[in-house]
Amino acid sequence: MGRKDGKQNNKYLQQKRKELLTLINKVLKLTSVFQTPGNALKSWDHHLEIDSIIREIINIETSFDSKDNKTNRYTNLKKYVNWLHENGAQFEDVEISDFEGFDLGLKAMKDFPEDSLILTVPSKIMMSEKDALESELSLFMNLDPILKNMPNITLALFLLLEKRKEDSFWKPYIDILPDKYNTVLYFTSTELAEIKPSPVFESSLKLYRSIARQYAYFYSKIHTMNLPVLKKLQDIFTYNNYR
Repeated sequence: MGRKDGKQNNKYLQQKRKELLTLINKVLKLTSVFQTPGNALKSWDHHLEIDSIIREIINIETSFDSKDNKTNRYTNLKKYVNWLHENGAQFEDVEISDFEGFDLGLKAMKDFPEDSLILTVPSKIMMSEKDALESELSLFMNLDPILKNMPNITLALFLLLEKRKEDSFWKPYIDILPDKYNTVLYFTSTELAEIKPSPVFESSLKLYRSIARQYAYFYSKIHTMNLPVLKKLQDIFTYNNYR
């Protein structure tokens, strides 16, 4: 019985992977279309088409995640602060606090004179492109033209690699990162429509389109190139994790 259930589950996963790949290819095709600046209506229709597919992708990828891997960032704050101190960060009379409506931030516990040095953070605990270059990701970085020119994407992939490691040096930092951010990438279409009169409307659509294309491009690379490091990214590289 268990063997039969396992086969059915594998068949289901394979089918969903095929559906996902079809959607990925649609996103790549749609995001390859050049949008003429100034035609907000056409850009909006194009966005809705991409967004509809992205929602399908999110639903499929969410179904793959059989367990809740989320951590409560608030309960991990003490470990994070200890990690900062242990690795040379220096700060006094400030603390990480929750600001209603704004999430976590740095709170001053006293008045500081102008030009005061409030905190110092050593470079070794700043995740950088150098860390990625010295990691197993370096081979892919040297092969891929986008990673060679866009260090922000390199860092995103490096962060995902470290996120899957229980013994990562960066774990205390990763464990306090939020699940989502207050950017247009997390806006619903209804929320995004509210900024139509704004001059940032078209740039917001462009950003969404760019991230969707990056995701689709790297999903394809991660699942087709025969590199050990990319196999490690296959389960954790999702749209929700990447954006």
